[in-house]
Amino acid sequence: MSSLPPLVSSVRVSAARAAAGPEGSATAPEDDVRWSRSVRLPGFGLDAQGRLRAARVLVVGAGGLGAPVVQYLAASGVGTLGMVDDDVVDRSNLQRQVLFSPSDVGRPKARVAAERVRAAAPEVEVVVHPVRLTAETASLLDGYDLVVDGSDSFDTCYLVADEAAARGLPVVWGSVSRFDGQVSVFWDAAPDGRAVDYRDLHPAPPASGWDESCADVGVLGPLCGTVGGVMASEAVKLLTGVGEPLLGRVVTLDALGGSWRESRLRRAPHRAAERERAAAARRQADPEESRVEPSASAGPVVTTASAAAPAAPSEARAVGPDVSADDLDELLTAREEGVAEFTLLDVRETDEHDFAHLPGDVTAPGLGVRTRQRPELDPAVPVIVYCARGPRARAAADLLAGEGFDVAVLDGGMLGWQLRADAAARR
Repeated sequence: MSSLPPLVSSVRVSAARAAAGPEGSATAPEDDVRWSRSVRLPGFGLDAQGRLRAARVLVVGAGGLGAPVVQYLAASGVGTLGMVDDDVVDRSNLQRQVLFSPSDVGRPKARVAAERVRAAAPEVEVVVHPVRLTAETASLLDGYDLVVDGSDSFDTCYLVADEAAARGLPVVWGSVSRFDGQVSVFWDAAPDGRAVDYRDLHPAPPASGWDESCADVGVLGPLCGTVGGVMASEAVKLLTGVGEPLLGRVVTLDALGGSWRESRLRRAPHRAAERERAAAARRQADPEESRVEPSASAGPVVTTASAAAPAAPSEARAVGPDVSADDLDELLTAREEGVAEFTLLDVRETDEHDFAHLPGDVTAPGLGVRTRQRPELDPAVPVIVYCARGPRARAAADLLAGEGFDVAVLDGGMLGWQLRADAAARR
């Protein structure tokens, strides 16, 4: 048994059975041989299958993660599936989004996904939301039991977290990048002091944003299926009350190394008090609210100490104006001639640097995004930071500027530099 109550009540199950037809006129939908392999599972049975049949799940994103999630949830017998996605199928999606085929290129993802689900599981009610999830469209979360967040941007993740918290809805969250994937369960209204959400994992977006996607850094195709499958399993567990969900735990998959790692996540006391006040206000506004009320007794956030950064100037300053590719080319020439001095800092990952890099640079993989660790830099020498396109470099530049360095960002990053070189070669 799970330590959490099932999201779908037995009253809802009874109502769903009644809606299926007059009592005794036919077997209940969960008796269908289609679900026989599930109902035979210890602790699952017809009861859990009935809860799935009565469940309503909203999946945000019908891409690399959303596609396998909707497939498995539909196949598992979830009664109502909502899909939110305003994107269209691109040929580059076919490497990992196995729900789509070449003939779907240019078509709306949510509508294509709905067609596939209806063909594979005609008994599932599919609700298509071919829109971008924003504060203006967030009301579409109303009426669902659970949100599965398969989106690929910080903005959407924070929006899902905040709107789900406002409604007391649990969220199954997943993320993939390169060879790594993560999965967790968030629930701002979880019982027994277990409340935790996306903002407990990422309190705020990285400085200057962080919007590099699979298009920038790549992703292993099968990893999307692996992570999406785990997300679907977590959804089933939450809906049925079977098993122990990943609430307060973040699982990280290193596909390249073939390893899984689990990290504990707990809400900081000050945030627990803040969220309890918000929950109290919500309960006052809606006395009939049926969600379990959160407790403010959550323990401290578990953190790991990062390695100490080398000494730096103590006076913070602002990040300087961006350096264009043309300007950098002149600066590199001047540095070779001994008339200019600066540090060119690459904050991309090691394999990105090995594939292509700028001459005479210094590497600081992940600086500003996943680590504060960096090589020792001369405080008297200006720093120009670059990454693939710019967001990671801006995060690192903000960090260095806060430490007092004279720092700027290469506009357009490595991609901009390569485009400049390509244009010059065509002349």
